[in-house]
Formats: sequence, C-alpha cells, structure tokens
Amino acid sequence: MKEDIDDIRDIAVQSWHDTYEGLIPRESQDKYLDKYYSKERLQERIDKNHMFVCEKAGRVIGFASFFYETVDSAEVEAIYVLPGAQREGVGSALMRHLWSHMQNVRELYIDIESGNEKAENFYMLSGFEFQTEFEEDFEGHRLKTKRLRMKAEDEKLHRL
Repeated sequence: MKEDIDDIRDIAVQSWHDTYEGLIPRESQDKYLDKYYSKERLQERIDKNHMFVCEKAGRVIGFASFFYETVDSAEVEAIYVLPGAQREGVGSALMRHLWSHMQNVRELYIDIESGNEKAENFYMLSGFEFQTEFEEDFEGHRLKTKRLRMKAEDEKLHRL
C-alpha cells in the first residue's frame, strides 16, 4: 500500500477538483488536500484505517477507506475514483470491498458535502439514508455537510 501513496494522492486531487469546482473554492480544496493527503498523513491513515485501492491494467484508478467509530459502527472515510474511470462500477466494487472487510458493523455512516449530487446519488442508491445536515468550517469556507446512514438490518446493506 505504501507504494500507492502517490497514486492515492493524485486520485484525491483530481477527484476533488472535478467534484467540488464551483462548490468549494480551489484554495480551500488545496489546503485540505495538502493537509489530509500529504504523504505522512496518508501513511498514518493506511496504518490506522482500512484502505484499499482498485487497479485496472496495472494502474490505480480508485481507492476507498473506512474506520470503526465504535465496535459496531463504521464510517466510510473515502471512496474516490479517477474522473475518467467513474460510472464504470468501480465505486460500487470499492463499496462492496469495504463492506466485506467490516466486522460486526450494525451501522455505517458517510459524510458528504451538500451539493455533491454524484456522491449523494451513489450512496442513496447503495442504500444509505439521510440522517442529518450540519454546517462546518472547511478550511476557511462555510460548508454544509450531510451525514448519511445505513443500518445492517436494511436489506440493501446485505446486497452490497
């Protein structure tokens, strides 16, 4: 996984710039990316969380990660796919892969930025439901964030 750090960072940068253009100022995006996708921070996340990459023809085209919030709940930290490889089932495959590595999870969460319709549609089609919306300071930019939740009892969760 260490050998994939540069690819993971590149995918995050491309995905963020593609997704959040017009929603989050580029300066705020870059501050966030520099902080949370630095080589050191990525290595910490790889060591502490569960992170996976997806390759196609020997090239990393997506990655996903999750962490446990409690013994029976987890949060999807990220599912990012290169813009040119989106809408090919990569995100769904990464979601299934994450779920297959979760132990005893009864509730699964994801936070997405309001206005990120691609992500919201993806997660809602995957079986997540809206839980709450809150406002936060995002690198000097006020941003509304939606928290989505899926319960293990939900039939859709078992079909992932």
